[in-house]
Amino acid sequence: MHKIMTGTIASAAGVALLLGGAGSFALWNAEASSAATGVRSGTLTLTTLDDGAWTDITNGRTDTIDPTKVLMVPGNTYRFTQTLVVGATGKDMRAQLTYAPQSITGDQGLIAATTRTLEVTSSSAGLRKTSDTVFEVTPAEGRSTVRVVFTIALPESATTGQGGSVDVGALAFTLTQTAIGS
Repeated sequence: MHKIMTGTIASAAGVALLLGGAGSFALWNAEASSAATGVRSGTLTLTTLDDGAWTDITNGRTDTIDPTKVLMVPGNTYRFTQTLVVGATGKDMRAQLTYAPQSITGDQGLIAATTRTLEVTSSSAGLRKTSDTVFEVTPAEGRSTVRVVFTIALPESATTGQGGSVDVGALAFTLTQTAIGS
């Protein structure tokens, strides 16, 4: 009986060694490739259609001006008008359009004394004003044009900024995508 017991233990140990040494026990498996294609992202761009123009609109005037050659005094209002092109590809594209305040440089006292507003119109993009300087733009797929009107005024009550300068030569507009649900 001792031989039978020893043989049984040896056989069990051999089977355990074979199973453990050969790796794990594998069940049948199979795989297949899907027919799915790649996913691509859309685009959002902002470019200028024209160079824009400055106009002195103080007291109903409509004089074209070069802001580097005129001297603003309290009571003056100047307007910059330009057409921008919004390029958009992809469903559910929406963005905020504003001017970049940091693009206006110069004498901080004079900058603080001025008021600045932005108006945007478009016949090819949906627009919603969200603040005095920010518009939500829902562009059409492809290209949409927007007309931006930036106004800078030095109120008659201004007591600071005399002899200063505000550089609006680098005035920049920004377009930033917003989330679908916001």
